[in-house]
Amino acid sequence: MRATYSASRPVASDRRDVIDAAVRAATEELRETLHSHGIDVSFDELAQLGHSESWDDEGQRWVNVDWEGAEAG
Repeated sequence: MRATYSASRPVASDRRDVIDAAVRAATEELRETLHSHGIDVSFDELAQLGHSESWDDEGQRWVNVDWEGAEAG
């Protein structure tokens, strides 16, 4: 079974700097979560994975960063 970790941040504007700040914050949260689980991944390595965007039922835009680990076995 693969372990999946993710972090998300709301985006309050379509401005590029606001979106970039939300992506950075979500990536940093994900890095800290992974480190707390003993997974040593750098911010740069996570940033290379990119991000996705979604909208909730209330129309709030979110950026999402995800990391999927190796299968346990």
